[in-house]
Amino acid sequence: MPLPDILCEVMQNKLVHRHFASPMLRQVGFQVARVKGVNLAQGLCIMPVPQCVIEAARGAIADGKNLYAAAQGVEELRTAIAGRLASFNRMKASSEQVLITPGSTGAFEVICEAFLRPGDEVVSFIPFYPYHRNTLARRGVTVRYVQLHRPDWSFSRDELLAACSARTKFVLITNPHNPTGKVFSEDELQFIGQVCTERDLFCVTDEVYEYMTYDGRKHISLAALPNMAEHTITMSSYSKTFAITGWRIGYLVSPPAVADTLKTIADQMFVCPPTPLQHGVAAGVRELGPQYYSDLLESYEKKRALLSNALLESGFPHHPPDGAYYIVAHTSERFPGISSEEVVQRMIDECGVGAVPASDFLGPQVLGDPEASTFMRFSCAVPDEMLADAASRLRSW
Repeated sequence: MPLPDILCEVMQNKLVHRHFASPMLRQVGFQVARVKGVNLAQGLCIMPVPQCVIEAARGAIADGKNLYAAAQGVEELRTAIAGRLASFNRMKASSEQVLITPGSTGAFEVICEAFLRPGDEVVSFIPFYPYHRNTLARRGVTVRYVQLHRPDWSFSRDELLAACSARTKFVLITNPHNPTGKVFSEDELQFIGQVCTERDLFCVTDEVYEYMTYDGRKHISLAALPNMAEHTITMSSYSKTFAITGWRIGYLVSPPAVADTLKTIADQMFVCPPTPLQHGVAAGVRELGPQYYSDLLESYEKKRALLSNALLESGFPHHPPDGAYYIVAHTSERFPGISSEEVVQRMIDECGVGAVPASDFLGPQVLGDPEASTFMRFSCAVPDEMLADAASRLRSW
């Protein structure tokens, strides 16, 4: 039996964006290791895990909480998340609307399984998050992209309206945005919400970097805006907040009308995320207070400043990210006419620092400005000494 076209594309390395399977990321990792350099390409979040999270997971294992959890997730965790949504996100959602998933990636798989069929369309923004793009492509879905325009990554409202069609199933955003670090303003979110309500669409929003917004910006959840709770499915995860990317504990929050459907699909796809790890995350959500989150933000603000200054001194201008823990630096000023892939390779060879080239976030066709592909993405989510090493290497380059 012939393989489906999308699997053939994966095997032929035409779809190269999964973090652990991306040939580009693997190549960068191998090349940086070869020169004993510093890899700032992948957003692994190499940071300390809160002790209460570790101890609660250990305690859950020791206490025999090692069986299947309910398909919807451990009640203790869902209740803690619902409380946090109310206090931080200003979202009114019961624990019955919270579904625990294997990371936000698992949440997106559940949503796509519920609402999408081959030939459907999704509206999203470009540069895109590769996991989203690949999941949609694998399902035979057409993505209508809306360009985020430099320098501040704004978008045209007319372009968003034009991207919607009778086949559109939902609008997809990441906020704060990966890779650009854009934080969507309340005005922008209200417009996106208006488009969704007028056309009776869902907006699917990925908010995994919600606690990392800079320069006084506040994270706004689309579902908290007037009339949007019934039109929004929110995805998030504690992978980055607690530095537990390998635990795969995420969640989605949906309107009551679709909550049971999503729970049934998750049960069929995953059964449940790891039970003791859910208890560990629940302890963190419940016990870690405002000081933890302010310290987290302060730490990333310092990291952002250190890397930002080093990049500017190295001839790579950029718009300071509003949120998340990435910096997108432009290459055309220092290396005009050279692709970002070539710049990344030269940077590895000559100073030993790795980054992700633009192609991983743009796909085979670059929309709009031909200069859009001349950027690299760097991650700040590494220990201070590792980031200081990278900054020193960049400055000397």
